[in-house]
Amino acid sequence: MAVLADWTDETRAAFRKEIVRARHTLHTSPLFSDEAIERLIEIHPREHADFATMDETGSRTSWKTGNPGDLTGAELVRAVKNGRLWINLRNLFEIHGEYRAMLDQMFAELRDANPGFHPVRILGGLLVSSPQAKVPFHMDRTDTMLWHIRGKKRVFVYPHHDEVATDAEREEVLLHEFNDELANRPEAENHARIFDLEEGEMICWPLHTPHRVENMGTLNISLATEYTTPEARLVNNAMYFNGVMRRRFGWWPGQIAHCEGLDLKARFAAGMVMRKLGISVPVETPHEGGYRFEVDPDAPLGVRA
Repeated sequence: MAVLADWTDETRAAFRKEIVRARHTLHTSPLFSDEAIERLIEIHPREHADFATMDETGSRTSWKTGNPGDLTGAELVRAVKNGRLWINLRNLFEIHGEYRAMLDQMFAELRDANPGFHPVRILGGLLVSSPQAKVPFHMDRTDTMLWHIRGKKRVFVYPHHDEVATDAEREEVLLHEFNDELANRPEAENHARIFDLEEGEMICWPLHTPHRVENMGTLNISLATEYTTPEARLVNNAMYFNGVMRRRFGWWPGQIAHCEGLDLKARFAAGMVMRKLGISVPVETPHEGGYRFEVDPDAPLGVRA
């Protein structure tokens, strides 16, 4: 069965340039049945999994990671259903062959449907989250696609605008080893576009688009795929160069959106050299490290301090 259900000429024209919302068939696959999800959570290596909770605001400062212990997949799913938890099974496609085959089909169809689309590295994970879970305001450093499989999810998507996030703030993400969060200013909400996703829908947007997510009272299951393209590498390394120059040498570059041609390529090359030489700047880490709770399906919100 084909994965892409309604990839039209309009979708093709907008892909990677605008926000795209389309239908898919992944939710009909037995790979996402209750039994398959429970088994996957149980057998997936814990060192490649994140178990997190947050308060009712979902703010970035409230997020903390926890220890699932030796709970079974069924027990962990029960904790998610009754609590406020977010599970990310990272490197899903590298570890589980049956899901890799599915990913290969997904991106083969995307290549066929979009001439000139040549991703060079594709990664992703399975997201299983509670009815009241929230993902804070952030941007991804690579191109991403969210394939929704179960539940109802509200996605807030924001334009590239200084009232949403400045170039300097986006550079912070690229300078940090793992953090992808942005400061969420109230005025940013004036620019938000809101999408309520149902099972069988996919959404994606241009590189570095800020967004946040709220679940709508149901258990949610989604696939998040990320991929790298030559264009993304060009922009990311140029922004890395801008970020280092801004912070270490006090040089204020023009907006990356206005950088093109030889100027962009020169910054890309300089950024590549900086990365290889380990030239960077200290960037604040917003979270404490280590486990800060234990998952407990019988505890309020599914967590125990």
